[in-house]
Amino acid sequence: MRGPGWHANGWTQVPDRTALDAVQAGPVYLDSLDVHAAWVNSAALAAAGITRATPDPFGGRIVRDAAGEPTGLLLERAVELMLPHLPPPPPDLLDAALREAQREALGLGITGLHDVETEADLAAFRRLEANGTLRLRVLFHPPVSALGSLVSRGVRSGAGSEWLRIGGIKMFLDGSLGSRTAWMLSPYEGTRDRGMPITGEREAAAAMRTASEAGLAVTVHAIGDAAVRRALDLLTPLRKAAIPHRIEHFQCVHPDDLDRAAAAGLVASMQPAHLLTDIPLVERHWGARGAGAYAFASLGRRGTPLVFGSDVPVASIDPREGLYAALERRSASGGPRAGWRPEEKIGFEDAVRAYTTCAARAAGQGPLAGTLAPGAPADLVAWEFDPSVERGVGDAVRAGRAALTVVDGEVVMQR
Repeated sequence: MRGPGWHANGWTQVPDRTALDAVQAGPVYLDSLDVHAAWVNSAALAAAGITRATPDPFGGRIVRDAAGEPTGLLLERAVELMLPHLPPPPPDLLDAALREAQREALGLGITGLHDVETEADLAAFRRLEANGTLRLRVLFHPPVSALGSLVSRGVRSGAGSEWLRIGGIKMFLDGSLGSRTAWMLSPYEGTRDRGMPITGEREAAAAMRTASEAGLAVTVHAIGDAAVRRALDLLTPLRKAAIPHRIEHFQCVHPDDLDRAAAAGLVASMQPAHLLTDIPLVERHWGARGAGAYAFASLGRRGTPLVFGSDVPVASIDPREGLYAALERRSASGGPRAGWRPEEKIGFEDAVRAYTTCAARAAGQGPLAGTLAPGAPADLVAWEFDPSVERGVGDAVRAGRAALTVVDGEVVMQR
């Protein structure tokens, strides 16, 4: 049995294998909402051969009880111990899921996306393109595990068609705030724990050099301020590719590092919708360091290219959620009308630009992509807004809806 989406924030009990054992005797594998942890039962641990004698892999942790026995909670690269024992989804299931996801995206006014998945998912996109049903412009970021194969075949960033192109090699430098595995320069509030690096410095540096020398951009996951600093250190000297190198999330940035991405020409790919749930976690776990979290305005003033996205399935793919979060900076449960750290709010045009023009340029699509201009690809969305909605601009956006979606001049959704 396999499933996704749990998170323990607010739970009174830490996830444990015995709770799953009580309801399912066969193997159970459950991905966390942020996909940085797995919760498994005893049968799954046995199937993977994980015992008290199994060492923690670098960049991962097998959570253990007081007696040293695995509890069933696997963090970061410890999840990889389970992966060889998980049956891959059949291609027809992948294709059906991708078609359904495309319908949802087009219904929300999305005309293109930057995707980070496995080589099996890339193959599914190629099948949709081959049969003429791919109606999204996709920039696909292959995992770092595919680096050797891509280099040997001479694949470069930007290669592909107008519908499906190769982006940057994706690698992880740390974990997530939700799992408290984001790598920090100093410990989480009230603890001695600084999270963890997921990839060692030498390993990461070697992979980045190999990629850049082969004409491949690098896309680096970095959430904690220590991981962001390492990403900046390693990406800055790299040779440029057809699309810019980028840091995915760029979530908590030390004040000394705010200028560095702009100076190096690196893209900060951020997900405003995480604000809706992360505000209390930032306050609880990062305290004053939260001033460097989701620092949209500070980064924008320094000329950092900001690209906004959703991080689906960790957050909703609905762009209204991200626009609302960037404009209002209020959590899902409300909060002060001025918003959380309101000095980091940005305006409507800047927020929309991060989803459109800046995202297109980060994908190497040229100066006209992401704009409404003569000669630009006819990819656009018409929105309906209710002018009677009170409060801020973000509330009006959130209450609106996509009425018409056009891709390459073709109406693909109309209400």
